Amino acid sequence: MEVDPAIITQYREEGVVCIRNVFNERWVESLKDGVATSLQSPSVNARHYNAEHGVGIYLTDAAVWRQIPQYREFVMDSGAGAIAAALMGSRKVNIFCDDMFFKDANTPQPTPWHHDMPYFPVEGDQVCSIWLALDEVPKEDSVEYIAGSHRWGKQFHPRSFYDPNQKDHEGCFPSAVLEPMPDFEGQREELPLRSWAMSPGDVQVFHGYTVHGAAGNSTDHCRRAFITRWCGDDVVYAWKGESTYPRFPDCTLKPGDQLDGETFPVVFRA
Repeated sequence: MEVDPAIITQYREEGVVCIRNVFNERWVESLKDGVATSLQSPSVNARHYNAEHGVGIYLTDAAVWRQIPQYREFVMDSGAGAIAAALMGSRKVNIFCDDMFFKDANTPQPTPWHHDMPYFPVEGDQVCSIWLALDEVPKEDSVEYIAGSHRWGKQFHPRSFYDPNQKDHEGCFPSAVLEPMPDFEGQREELPLRSWAMSPGDVQVFHGYTVHGAAGNSTDHCRRAFITRWCGDDVVYAWKGESTYPRFPDCTLKPGDQLDGETFPVVFRA
């Protein structure tokens, strides 16, 4: 897949881009079938974020692309890895994981401000996520990103997705470099926020350190997104404590090993 050089420049400067009409209806419908399978048979990585105190279903599941044929086909054959390679400037790209997000109709629970890298068992600059919309998403419900936050040189304590008002998981991620998450919601007027209304087949691509969050789903239909997460040349395996997410029980890599092998295979080479 060819990527407009202006999009590549924007990604590297702002840490996030929106690209329209990337994947056609065939891919979208196939992934919807995969999501239906995920909902019926959640894996050990599944998280029901409002099962106890929320309204509607807010569920994610990750690292199951090998088990679900529609996900596996997308990872290996859709060309998403080539997009990731172009944006990151990487000679090769490994699949790190897939991640399905489902918010039921009229589910108000937001996704708290966070960036992904403190959760992930990897380290490096060449980490990106391709967030593919499977449903219409109005701008007011879409993910919001703080442009340029991937270059702040900061790592913030992960927040609880179960309760956005809960304090940072300081005891769960024992890293001395993690800082408390600022009150970005209270700073909205001062921040360079980026967000877009999305249609099925559109993608948002964002850096692993780009800070982002999302509102609940105010529409009368469910909101499904399929995310693939990709790693480039400089990425190594890194264990980050018992709350590291997602889990890879069969991974044999040691901290500092290059990301490769059966768990994280190469999908694209320049």
